[in-house]
Amino acid sequence: MKKILFILAGIAILVLGWFALQRVRAGLSADEELQIEAASRGELKVTVSADGAVRSNQSALLEWQAAGSVEQVNVSLGDPVTKDQVLAALDDTSLSQSIILAQADLVSAQRELDDLLSSQLQSAQRRQQVEQAQQALEDARNPQMLQAEAQRKVAEVQKAVDLAELNYEIIAKPVPQTAIDQARANLLVAERVLKNTDRNIARVNKKLKKDESDYFFFESRDLYKQILEGLENKRRRDQRQYDDALEKYNSLLEPPDPLDLVIAEGNLALKQAELRQALVDLERANNSPTPGEIAVLEAQLADAEREWQRLREGSNPVEIAAAQARVDAAQAALKRSYLSAPFDGVITAVNTQAGDQVSAGSRAFRLDDLSRLLVDARVSEIDINKIQVGQAAILSFDSVPGKQYTGTVLEVPVVGESLLDVVSYKVVVEITEADEQVRPGMTASVEVVVDDLQDVLLVPNRALRIRDGERVIYILKDGEVVPIPLKLGSASDAYTQVLEGSLNPGDQIVLNPPSSSSTSSISE
Repeated sequence: MKKILFILAGIAILVLGWFALQRVRAGLSADEELQIEAASRGELKVTVSADGAVRSNQSALLEWQAAGSVEQVNVSLGDPVTKDQVLAALDDTSLSQSIILAQADLVSAQRELDDLLSSQLQSAQRRQQVEQAQQALEDARNPQMLQAEAQRKVAEVQKAVDLAELNYEIIAKPVPQTAIDQARANLLVAERVLKNTDRNIARVNKKLKKDESDYFFFESRDLYKQILEGLENKRRRDQRQYDDALEKYNSLLEPPDPLDLVIAEGNLALKQAELRQALVDLERANNSPTPGEIAVLEAQLADAEREWQRLREGSNPVEIAAAQARVDAAQAALKRSYLSAPFDGVITAVNTQAGDQVSAGSRAFRLDDLSRLLVDARVSEIDINKIQVGQAAILSFDSVPGKQYTGTVLEVPVVGESLLDVVSYKVVVEITEADEQVRPGMTASVEVVVDDLQDVLLVPNRALRIRDGERVIYILKDGEVVPIPLKLGSASDAYTQVLEGSLNPGDQIVLNPPSSSSTSSISE
């Protein structure tokens, strides 16, 4: 028995030695196993990596423009403010003499400017009066034209009266029962059509849930998808028709709104009054003006021309410009006594308090517009031509572990910046879903998605080799490790797209092919 065991043990040792020899011949160590991964189709996201820092959409450091004592501070750290809101002001008694004098100068300069502008307004009004007087005189000297215009006005106002009467009757009179019945019938028809469409959609969805093996020969999933798309478009139209019919039916059932009735009645009365005036004007136009009436119109025109001539020159534009400059200068001087927000934002730093003695140039506040957060990402010159405005980005922060944020490329610069002979480009990325955990100043890792391929054949990068100057991978086929040349496309950190080659999904790719030969047998 022991003899048989010794024989079996010897045979086992010989077999293991033979396998070990074959592995050594194949370029593998005796204890190394082939690592296999099946070729497959899938999604490939090609990204460009960059680092950057978060900043606010807009930022401003606000400094005092004059020396003095701070009288009041109206905001605190973290307060939201709006554009032109006064943030803090200096005590008037502590201001320089030039600013105090500007207060008095502003009053007189504004009064002078108002007087000059008023003169121009009076001149324009007198010019308008001259034109009106000229038109009245021309109408009196040409009664035929005046009569035609009066008749046209009567016809125009009569149409407006007819329309107002019709509108009033529609609102005031009750809706006929026949109109209500017809509206209800239309509603029922629209409802029936909508329900029938819903039933058809349900039947098609039921068909789509079935396995294609249960279909008849003339059926297919694509066919039912097309039918479903058409039915969904039809349902949207049917829903609109139903909603319109329901609104029409409900409006007929509602009693007239008292306010609408009052408005319609008032509008009718107004148009009737306009018609009476138009008829009076027509009667007056049909009576030719007497020489005395024409003389009166001529005198009115002469008076209007004399008054306009007196004011026609108006104010000197140079004087108006000088007065406006005095007003602007006084206002600019007064603005030095307080600080206001240049844009909507949040107070992110406060460096001044009531009672402080400040000088011109002293920092008071920092203001940031946090409505949008941006990242200035440094992209190398190797990758910059892959970046385009509108591309999606994925952002992560060391200070927010385990969470990713989405973003969009907002700006791609034309000119790069060189630092220590390394050229980079500052690409601006907007964080589209920022929350309170993301703050200006944080360091961000940015992955810009430059290519997003769907349903492409992929190979692991670790399996790629160069053989006789061309890219190949090795697959396990019939017990042999066989090289396959490939033409490759886009690549991510882990996988590469296959454009051409005899590789098929499911083929067993060798991740650690033997190095001693291009084709190696691992079994007899």
